[in-house]
Parts: sequence; structure tokens; C-alpha cells
Amino acid sequence: MHAGRIGDMRRYLFYFALAFAAALFLVLQFTEYAPVLVKHSPLILLLAVYGIYLARYFGKPIVICILTGLAAGGIYTAAYHTVMVAPLDALCERTMVMQAEVRADPDIYDQNQRVEVKVSCDSVGLSSYPGQSFSAIGYLPLTEEPLSPGDQVQVLVTFYQPTVLQGFDRQRYQMSNGNFLSFSYLKDKETKEAALFEAEKAQETPLFYRPQALARQFGSYIMEHLPEREGGFLYALLLGNRNYLDPLDQQNLQKVGLSHIIAVSGLHLMFLVGLIYRLFSRKIGVLVSFIAILFFIPMAGASPSIIRAGIMATLSGIAFLFGRESDGQTSLGAALLVLLCINPYALFSLSLELSFLSTFGILRYAGRLEHTLFGKLYVLIPGHIGKKFAHAFGAAVSCSLCAMLFTTPILVSTFGYITLLSIPANLMILGIISIIFGLGVFFCLFPFLTGVLVHVLVPLIDYVFWCAQTLGTQHWGILYWEETSGRLAVLSILLLIVLILAHRYVYPKISIPLCCCFLIATTGYAYYLHSNTTRVTLHAVGDGQMISVIDGFDSMSLIDCGCASNQDGMAILRETMNWYGFSELDSVILTAVDKAHARNIAQVLTEIPVSHCILPNHVKESETLTDLMQAAEQTGITLTVWEKAGESAYPLPGIAQTTLIGGIDRKLGVRLVDGDFELLTLHSMTQNMLDALLTSTPLQSDRVILDNSFEKQDYLQRALNQLQPTEIILSTGYGASDTLFDIPVRSTNLVGDLTWKIPHL
Repeated sequence: MHAGRIGDMRRYLFYFALAFAAALFLVLQFTEYAPVLVKHSPLILLLAVYGIYLARYFGKPIVICILTGLAAGGIYTAAYHTVMVAPLDALCERTMVMQAEVRADPDIYDQNQRVEVKVSCDSVGLSSYPGQSFSAIGYLPLTEEPLSPGDQVQVLVTFYQPTVLQGFDRQRYQMSNGNFLSFSYLKDKETKEAALFEAEKAQETPLFYRPQALARQFGSYIMEHLPEREGGFLYALLLGNRNYLDPLDQQNLQKVGLSHIIAVSGLHLMFLVGLIYRLFSRKIGVLVSFIAILFFIPMAGASPSIIRAGIMATLSGIAFLFGRESDGQTSLGAALLVLLCINPYALFSLSLELSFLSTFGILRYAGRLEHTLFGKLYVLIPGHIGKKFAHAFGAAVSCSLCAMLFTTPILVSTFGYITLLSIPANLMILGIISIIFGLGVFFCLFPFLTGVLVHVLVPLIDYVFWCAQTLGTQHWGILYWEETSGRLAVLSILLLIVLILAHRYVYPKISIPLCCCFLIATTGYAYYLHSNTTRVTLHAVGDGQMISVIDGFDSMSLIDCGCASNQDGMAILRETMNWYGFSELDSVILTAVDKAHARNIAQVLTEIPVSHCILPNHVKESETLTDLMQAAEQTGITLTVWEKAGESAYPLPGIAQTTLIGGIDRKLGVRLVDGDFELLTLHSMTQNMLDALLTSTPLQSDRVILDNSFEKQDYLQRALNQLQPTEIILSTGYGASDTLFDIPVRSTNLVGDLTWKIPHL
């Protein structure tokens, strides 16, 4: 009876945590009402107590837990926001001298470094703030040596709240990591240097930051002794630092559903703790694991997902030491509660959401699913070794399916797709990953083994790359939610897993085969539809322009390959080609030969096979043109100068009607028309050029891409009156209004890449 009560209490803690999180989510969605909730918290508590009394009277303990969690979560979150976050809003758009301590290694850029700091409250006039400091993230000038944790800085800054950039909510992301404000340093108008910036290096690394310093040493050692590609992977696997990982390798892992192996979380902690248990006895191993977890969490970046895993592993170890049975679901609920009490905004951490949901799915349903799918098979397999391999296979499949089921809503809402390739990828790679992790730990801790381990690690990591790259070519395995066929396939997967779990309540011999047939049919149709669809994408490259035209899986063309100075247009192009499986370009059309439209053209022609390239006429001599001509001569690519004035047809694969618009020196316009789709780009035109073009060549289009640098409003209005667009697209690196002369505007700066799909069935 006593054990039953304890089991019930464990379940109730999990329900309490879920209710707490639900109330927290609601409060954070409507933070303007937080002070009202705090003010009326006694009334809320009174209502909760009354509800608990009724639930207790009718014998509904779960209802009691839920009501208690809702009340506690709502009041706590409202109080946290009112006391800890709202006072910081007073600093927004204010300029002041900030004194702060660096709390993490910076990200280094060409002209500055982005740093997380602990800001002294006294230095910014927040003497009444509950705490001596608060966390912020922002940009500081470059220093001879990059700043490191523990360094002290004094700098003149402006505080602000970050906005949505290219579809990414930066404010929510930063707050989920505990950084409630952003800042940027001020420059002197004449010298263009920092108006005030002083940095004092720490004499020795403070004890609190020692794990980060150790992680830097391990990372440097890895990159020094392993080849760059393999070293970048091992660095990401062990410590979560993906700065040195090849972007294409990272994308291949993403395509096959293996991103979790380079995002340090519970899987990595399980590898670490498992390794410790193998080296020591269980009891000593538990004690050693506590120390290892304490160091490993800050070394791996202390993200909410790794903290969640650390709390669960610690609770499991404590239960073992006291001779108690560990309950994974209770530990999961307790870990979530601790994280949300430390920082309620951690609820918006993508890593925590995926980690929590996948862990819950595995803990709750993986065993049941494994028994349903493989229970009878285990009985038929002879021999101890055979059964062991069968159980390992069954557990891997069941865990992958359950993780997919519970993370699908997050993956679909965040990335817009799920990948069926994660199941074979996990089967092929996960065992190897555990070996690489263990050998990587020895590689860092025992330098005298370096020579031997290098020759073992490199082929193992190359195997992982090969698996990810090979599986990534199976385009049928990626289902896109925005496509109707993709939605049906995703829903059939979820239905199939639900039917398997609920096999006692349905007719499994009929329902499951029918669902499998439906899944195969919808997946096949989704692939067929994808293969017969042209995708036109305006990439978010700042104030430059890059448009890719992808005809199913057959061909890819490019209109411009420019970008802003702070963007890597070539990397964006390579990742796009890699995602769809292209190694060459059919056509490259340049609407202007300048940095905004052809910054990467020489590199494109040199590194990627291109069938032909179109240029505008009378292009001025420039460094970009010189590099272009040299690259074309080196690769033997024929350059065609478009001499025709007016609008003339040009064949572009995947588009029914493509026309180039000439007549203006050094510039081209491009119109794409296919069925109901129409896109006209005049991004390269200056105001005077656009005015001259429209005078000589009457043009109209429903959708027009323009530059955002128009200063003569009368010219702009005259142009729009003639073009008569129903939508204006601005390819820009900074904010834009929602309308221009009452015409709706979309900006790549705000929404990211813009893609239009043209089915050809």
C-alpha cells in the first residue's frame, strides 16, 4: 500500500509539472497581464484551494495536482516577469556606460565579437533590482585576444530588445538562454572606433568558469590533432560546439534526422555516465558521475536540454544510493520544474522542447511499442547473442518511432518537415556514435593515446559522414508539411504508431496493414509531387539578391549570386544545392555585375559546373567584373552579353515563360511566368534607371521585387502606378514597412527565404 502511494505521488508530480508549464506558457503569451495576476494572486489561490477541496471531495487526486500546478505556475511566472524581467525594459533604447563580466566564449566576426555578459546593476542604475547583476548579450569591439569568461569590460552601449530576423524570433531565443536584453557598443562618429571601451583580462580563470576553459583546451587539442572535417565533428559531438563543423555535413545530419548527435543533450550524458559505470563499480561510478555531470554541463554550454538530462541522471543516481527505484517520468517532471523555476523562458528553448518530448515518448511508450512489434520475434530467435542483438534492434526502432511521434509537432512547426530517414540512420549510426564518444573522451584525457586513436576515430567519423550523405540522397524520406501529400503522410505515420500502441482496442490485423498501405501511397505521392514541382526561392541574403529556380530534382538555375558583406552567399548556395542533391547549375543570370548581385560569381564559376552565364550589356570595369572574366576564362564557360532591348524570351528549365528585360545599360530585369505564378525582379535598378526602363518598356506584374533604397517617393509612386503590383517583395538587410502606397510588402529581412511552388502534373 505504501509503495502504491509513492507510485501515485510520482505520477502526480509529473502532472503537476505539466500543469505548471501550461500556466507558465499562458502567462508568457500575455505578459501585459502579469502585474494583474500578481495583484490578485490571493484570489487565484483561494479559487485553487476551493477547486482542490471539490476535487478531494469527489476523489480526483489528478485534478488536485493539475489545479495546484496551474495556480503555482501562473502566480510564479507572473511574479518572475514582474520582478526580474519588466524592470529591464526601462533600459531599452537607453545609452549608458556598462560594467560587466564576460560569462561565455564570444562568437568572433569580421568587425566585432558577440559576447554574453553579466551586467552590474549599479553601473546601469538598477540598484533596486533583486540581484547584483543580470545577463545580456551583445556586440563589443574586437580585441587582440578574444575575450574569455571572467574578463571585465567597461563600454558605452545602447540596450535594446532584438526583433524577429529572417523568420527567427531572436528575443525569445535569447531569453530562453537567460539573456533578457541585448546591447551594441557606440562608435565615435569621426574615428569609427568604439567611443568608450576598456577590457581587463582576468589574472586567472575564476573557478566557476574553469569547465569552459577546459572545454576550450579540449577543443583546441581536437582541432590540432585531427583533420579539420573529422575534428569539427568530434568537437560538436563531445562539447556541442558546431562552429568548426562543415555546414554541408551538418545539413546532411539534419536531413536524415541526426541533428541530435551534435546537439549535446541526454544522449551524450547517457554515453558519459555509461562509460563511467563501465570503468568503475556501480556505486563508485555513481559518485564519479556526479562530479562528471557537474563539469560536463557547463563544458557543453549549459543549454536547458543538457541541464534537464543532468538533473535526471543525478536523481537516478541518488535513488540508487538510497536503494530506491528510480522513476524516469517523475525525474523528467522534476527536471522540468527546476528548469522553469530557474528561468520560466526556458520553456521556449527548442532543444528543451525536443529533449523533453522525445524523452517522455521513450519513457512512456517505447517499452510497450517494442513488446507489440517484436515480442513474438524475440521468442523465435535462438541463442543468447542473437536475442541480445534482436533486443538492441527492437529497442532502437521503438525509441526512434516514439521520439518521432512526440517531436513531430515541434519539428513541423519549426522546420516545416519531418524525415523518415531518421529510423535507418539511427540504426546504422547510433552504436558507432557511442564508440566515437567514448574514444573521444579518452582522446582528450590521455594524450599518449593520440597516435593510436586518430587512426581509429577518423574512419569511424568518415563512416558517419558516408551514412548521412548516402541516406540524404533519398529524397522520398523527407515529408514537407506545407504540401497536402506531405501532411497526409505525416498524419498516417502518427496514426500508425497510435494504432500499434492501442492494438488491444482496435482490429490490428486490418487497421495496421491499411494504415501502412496508406502511408506508402501518400509517401510515394509526396515524392512524385515534389519531383514535378518547380521551386522559386528568393534567398535572405541581406540587401543583395539571390534567386534559385529548382525544377524538381532535374535542374537548378540561378538569378544573381550576390549578398550583403556580412552574409556568406556561397555557403547559402551550396547548402541549397546539397539539400536538393544538385552538383551543377544549368543557367546563371546576372541582373547586374556588382557586389549586391554578383559578389560570389567568380567562386561559383570556379567551383561549380555552370552550363552558361548571362550578363547585362555595357558593364563597367570593376574588381567583380575582372574576377568574373578570369573565372570564365579559367573554366571555359561562355559568357553571353544580353544586348536586346525590351522584353525577350529566354528558356529557363522549370518555368513556362521566362523573359529578360534589357535596354538599360549595366542592368537586366527578369520576369518568370508559369500559370498563376508571376514574379518580376527589378532589384538591380536604381530609381532613375527604373523610371527610364518603364518609360521605354511598359511593364506590369502582380508581384515585383524591388530594392529598398528609394529616396524619391514620386519616382516610386509613378513606377508602382505603372507596374500595378498586388504585392511588393523587398530583398533587404534591414526593416521595412508593411505597405508601400497601400500595397502589401514582404521583406526577406523579416520572414527569411520566400519560396513559391509551381506544380507541373
